[in-house]
Amino acid sequence: MISKFYASTLAEFYGALNDMKEDFNGGKDDLRFWFRGHGYNYYNLIPTLYRDQYFSRNQNNTYTQMNLKEDYRYQHFKARAFHYVDSNPVYKSEWQEIYQHHFGRTRLMDWTESARTALSFALEPFIDTQDNKALEYKRQTLSPCVWVLNPYELNKKVYGYMGEKLPDVIKRSATMFQPWIDWLPICEEIKGNENIYFDGNDSDQEIKGVISLCALEDSRKSFGERFERAVHTFEFNPFYYLALSIYSDAVPYSIETYDQEILPPIALLHPYHSNRIRTQRGAFTMFPNYFVEEQVEKKCKNRKRDIRNMEEQDYISDCLKVIYIINPHEIARELMISGERRSELYPDIQTYADMIETQKYYCQ
Repeated sequence: MISKFYASTLAEFYGALNDMKEDFNGGKDDLRFWFRGHGYNYYNLIPTLYRDQYFSRNQNNTYTQMNLKEDYRYQHFKARAFHYVDSNPVYKSEWQEIYQHHFGRTRLMDWTESARTALSFALEPFIDTQDNKALEYKRQTLSPCVWVLNPYELNKKVYGYMGEKLPDVIKRSATMFQPWIDWLPICEEIKGNENIYFDGNDSDQEIKGVISLCALEDSRKSFGERFERAVHTFEFNPFYYLALSIYSDAVPYSIETYDQEILPPIALLHPYHSNRIRTQRGAFTMFPNYFVEEQVEKKCKNRKRDIRNMEEQDYISDCLKVIYIINPHEIARELMISGERRSELYPDIQTYADMIETQKYYCQ
């Protein structure tokens, strides 16, 4: 079960974070947390591209409607927004990062390395100085929370799944099949070799476990024609290969039973391709290309439970905690007193202009 914490003041919020350290692993290590703020605590942990949508696939089980939705968004966004990007994104996953941070629909879900930023997102209607009916409604109905994720433990679960459970999925489902490389020996190599391919040296606490897909894309590209051989001989980290195939290449992953223990999303770091992402200290989880079989889809709809939601996946429940904000008006006021402003979330000219013209604060 996911542990729940409660906060009615800013001090209680930070106290909950400290208690969380004990709850995660008995306080043994200095943990790196990621955070995600929701204005409404019933809002599920699932990417917008999946929300309330299920997809069809081709007869070969190699391409789904989700692939098509991603392809069109990537093509059009890159074509229309290329001249607005100061950096030089190369790979599809990088463009998805930028698109996600500008409210586009992707398989990515935003997190931040800053608890304060996540809390500000959860309380944004109070921090936003504009006045309109939509914001006023939110101020009256807000039920905010902040989700807390241990990204290292999440990816440790992903690694464990690839070695222990993925072979069974591969054997019974053609959706996890790439004819040029046999995945089963790769899964066997991963199994029992976590210290070599994932965990590494214990002193690497701040960097181990969380990967960057675009950096791995560069590594894959550098092998050139030798890449397939490098995968077979494990010269290329087998965990990295499966992560690229499943998450970046979006090989379809079939959910065949309602109680299936499914492959979780993975925690990712991306280069900061915009000032907004850098200011928000953005990080991401990326979901597999889930394909839900028809009988499972019907059961999900009948029971009003989407088993793709992170909080519904029992396999990773110990990687998540949640803080419910009991008194949002008061905590927003304390945030504003300590200097928090909407320009910290959206550092652009329009935000500064709006703040100057609408200086009334709705948490006082």
